[in-house]
Amino acid sequence: MTNSHLNGTPLYDCTGSMVIYRNPPEIIREAAEGFLNSDCSVHLTVVDNSPSADLRSAFDGLAVAYHHYGENAGYGRGHNWAIFHAGPSRYHLVFNPDIRIPAGTLGSMIRFMEDHPDAGMVCPRVLNEDGSDQYLNKRYPSVMDFFVRRFVPSFLTPLFKRRLDRYEMRDVGYDKVCDVEVMTGAFMLCRTGVLKKLAGFDPRYFLYFEDYDLSRKFQKAGFRTLYDPEAAVIHHWTRGSHKHIGMTMIFAVNMCRYYRKWGWKWL
Repeated sequence: MTNSHLNGTPLYDCTGSMVIYRNPPEIIREAAEGFLNSDCSVHLTVVDNSPSADLRSAFDGLAVAYHHYGENAGYGRGHNWAIFHAGPSRYHLVFNPDIRIPAGTLGSMIRFMEDHPDAGMVCPRVLNEDGSDQYLNKRYPSVMDFFVRRFVPSFLTPLFKRRLDRYEMRDVGYDKVCDVEVMTGAFMLCRTGVLKKLAGFDPRYFLYFEDYDLSRKFQKAGFRTLYDPEAAVIHHWTRGSHKHIGMTMIFAVNMCRYYRKWGWKWL
């Protein structure tokens, strides 16, 4: 895949955005290199939400557009800056700084999108470093789902296995193409035109639930949100909302914001 031009400006196959906040330099550089080494024409914008010391030096020698926000503007607002300041493209990739993108993955996903013109977004298989699956495909959540996942003691979770398996789409499995109601924000490949028409992420979500919201916006606009099991990325995953009371509070606030917007579902 090669660049074409739009009014004299390069039209990339894919632009990408990565929002960082005090991340280890070696991790974010690895994520950037994986995207830039893709088998298609790409352009990457990195938005640094670190409030003081910036991480520009982590990208020395890489063709990266770097923007230091100067404050923690939030995940969605940071990506929106990149989405609307990047050059024109057919697709836009939203991905986390703790993602490793194997060679050929992005080109494969673009071809998948071209084979599925009714799809607005696609996500890949997301793997742990040992090659096991992370179960990040989700159905629309209920309040009960979140309560069980976060507050039920681990020795009691087997009692809720059927509920949790359904929420994480384990009943469908991760070996075939399927529609995903809630797509993970760790790695979302979007049609750029649709993404911009929908105004990107809702900036009211500081962190958490912006991916739930964006998935529903695409679906409401008439586009499918699909899972491609043939493409895979590695995710160095940490669950911050489970470890810190402050992150748990942010999660709870945005959960309420999500339900007020899309309707409460209790069970």
